[in-house]
Amino acid sequence: MMLWLHGERGTGPAKFNIPHSVTVDSSGRVWVADRGNKRIQVFDKDTGEWLGAWNNCFTEEGPSSVRFTPDGKFAIVAQLNLSRLLLAAAPPVGSIGNCSVIGTIQLADQVLPHLLDVSGKTGAIYVAEIGAKQVQKYVPMNSYFPSFSS
Repeated sequence: MMLWLHGERGTGPAKFNIPHSVTVDSSGRVWVADRGNKRIQVFDKDTGEWLGAWNNCFTEEGPSSVRFTPDGKFAIVAQLNLSRLLLAAAPPVGSIGNCSVIGTIQLADQVLPHLLDVSGKTGAIYVAEIGAKQVQKYVPMNSYFPSFSS
């Protein structure tokens, strides 16, 4: 049984251009990496209501994948053509506000991080890299991500 659907092509709220990744946070919000529109859109998991979008962090390149750390404090976002991972502060329940970048991991040129996942137990980040044709595992140091630098 389908409860809700968004899928029209476009640039407005709840419209997409290359929806590329989807995840649900601990608050029950559905986060969709809308790569072609250079934003992440957020929806209520039960009603499908559009809750907002993060676009201020993606002026150069749209997000190709988004996941959350096990504690829910950070969103990790892959940017394919920049070969970069962003670490953003996850918003509290309620308004998603603007994206706030805490740090980045710059990967080698042409690595092209396509999709990522985060271990719920260890916080390890697994990155599928289509340019390098490999998967890499990153292990957080010092209680998750303070070792990341901007």
